[in-house]
Amino acid sequence: MKSFLKVTCTAFILTSLMTACSEEKETAQVEPSKEVERTLSPEEKQQQLEIERVEKGILFYGEGAKGGDYGVSVLDGTYEKANEGSGIIRAQVEVKNVHDDGTVVTLLPLEFWVENEKTNQKVIGKASPNDTEEFTNLPQGQSIVFDVSFSIKDTEELENFYLYIDSKNDPFANAHWKLDNLDSSQS
Repeated sequence: MKSFLKVTCTAFILTSLMTACSEEKETAQVEPSKEVERTLSPEEKQQQLEIERVEKGILFYGEGAKGGDYGVSVLDGTYEKANEGSGIIRAQVEVKNVHDDGTVVTLLPLEFWVENEKTNQKVIGKASPNDTEEFTNLPQGQSIVFDVSFSIKDTEELENFYLYIDSKNDPFANAHWKLDNLDSSQS
């Protein structure tokens, strides 16, 4: 009887082990470990691009950056071909005195440059205000619109130019403007 009990227990244990092993194998086969990638809708893609653009500090025409002295926006950008392989980028810039305490500001500390993000070409710009008195003494709450020009040598990738505006007195934290549609205005 002892041997019968031993054989029965052994059979029971072996059957249990085989059943458990086969269940694990079937379970592994039934549940594949594939992850389904979620595709973004066009609206979600646009929102994601917009978030990335804002995080990088990229602005478009008409959008502004504000510091303690100035509110600055780029209204437009154009390109004119000067000669073979070079040209001039012109940007129309608006600067506003954002003080509310009557302080008059000068725009002389503002620095302007364009940079091609692909070629790392950087060109310093020259402001051309119509009213130099207002440019040097802008009253509180007033704004001035003027052109800034940049003589560039490499005109191959105009779509990669960004305009930067900064001032040591009133720094703008990484704000820069995408200069769109420069290709379409080539002459």
